[in-house]
Amino acid sequence: MKQLTGGIGAGYVVECAGTDATLNQAIHMTNRGGKICLAAFPHEAATLDIAHLVRNNIYAYGIRGEGRSAMHRAMELMAAKRFDATKIHTHTFPLADLPTALRYARDRVDDAIKVVVTNRKADAIARPAE
Repeated sequence: MKQLTGGIGAGYVVECAGTDATLNQAIHMTNRGGKICLAAFPHEAATLDIAHLVRNNIYAYGIRGEGRSAMHRAMELMAAKRFDATKIHTHTFPLADLPTALRYARDRVDDAIKVVVTNRKADAIARPAE
């Protein structure tokens, strides 16, 4: 992200996987004073680069989902074939089309539900330079 933004980084990052790797990627792609929304439900304690978070005055906050009981109900509905979860992921855009992807998600264009933005270059960028 820092390479893509000329070293600035993102002002707002939503982390949705909850793994050590993705949490640390979120920390390192966020600009000074930026915000990270922790949207995943990690299954284990994570090892994070807190020093980088603090040195760069990055704000991290969590959001609360519906909890375990809602997840179990959803899984039961999917197992009973009463809900097709593949229909939730409705659109995928490359990072270059981020403004369009955000518009689709915000305005529910073409009945968008879950809009995914991909970056094929992400695997090539192991860790941005500080």
